[in-house]
Amino acid sequence: MFDAAFTEAFRKRFASRQEWNRPEFWPVLTDPKRASQLEWLSLTISQFGDSQRHNVLQRLQTNKHFLATYNELAVAALLGESDLTVEYDEKFPWKDGVLTPDLTLRSATGDLVGLVEVWTRFRTTEQRGHEMQWKELRARVGRIPRPVRLLLTDLHHTPSRPPDSGQTRKIAAHLDKWLQQLDTAIGATCEVEGYHFQAVSSLPGLRADVATPSGTDWQTADMVRKSINVKVSRYADLASSLDVPLVVVLAAEPVLPLSLDMLREALAGSQVIAIGLDPFTHDPIPSVSIPFHAKDIPAEFHPALSMVGWLEVSIDEP
Repeated sequence: MFDAAFTEAFRKRFASRQEWNRPEFWPVLTDPKRASQLEWLSLTISQFGDSQRHNVLQRLQTNKHFLATYNELAVAALLGESDLTVEYDEKFPWKDGVLTPDLTLRSATGDLVGLVEVWTRFRTTEQRGHEMQWKELRARVGRIPRPVRLLLTDLHHTPSRPPDSGQTRKIAAHLDKWLQQLDTAIGATCEVEGYHFQAVSSLPGLRADVATPSGTDWQTADMVRKSINVKVSRYADLASSLDVPLVVVLAAEPVLPLSLDMLREALAGSQVIAIGLDPFTHDPIPSVSIPFHAKDIPAEFHPALSMVGWLEVSIDEP
């Protein structure tokens, strides 16, 4: 699937970009250490039809769709270890349009035996945009030939938003000169473009590093139940008309506070909240209001929903 011709075309298309602006699929395809990861991806995709393979390959190469598509393929790979045949984005005429469940399951005789939907919790578009900007700063600072860990400090006076590309270049150039000075010791501080940095420790290796904010987020059990219901409401009637079970699998970006424990609490009817606190954030801890339950009543869904699953995302640990 990912032969030399595909890899070469992919490299030519994106190699000229700076490392922080390349697709998330780049390390998966180009890092030799990811060979086993690429192998199961290739095997899974090769079992789909031509148009489905084309769609999957296109989605993997765009950051907007990469993680959701990767998670769908991971679920397909796991289900494919059974005697079932897994198909991707199969089209079902429905009312005045078409429904395309993420995955459909067929028996060895070709009979349809299940529909699977994979829901991935993402950060907001703004958060992902900020992460791209912080990623550029980390990459440029990582080129400085001084093995020192930098930390953003004086948070009351440091901007809460990441610097833009122009500011980032100026910051990196200034930090480079500052770190090369003989009198720049651990504990020293520097202010540039309104951002305050402190050299907090030495590092192994040859290059500098900077810790940047990832943002603070939260998740409640009500949000989990609502997410399941969104998928169920869209596909339950189709599953019922086909007389097959519907399965919903949940996943989340690794930095978000959605977990298997949270899912279990949500299904049990508990009201819980999880907050992912970022020690490097500039923003205040969010204030979240949630209703209390007089008693925990297990969640109820449409009868077509047969099972709810959880996918632990480990893209960097194939």
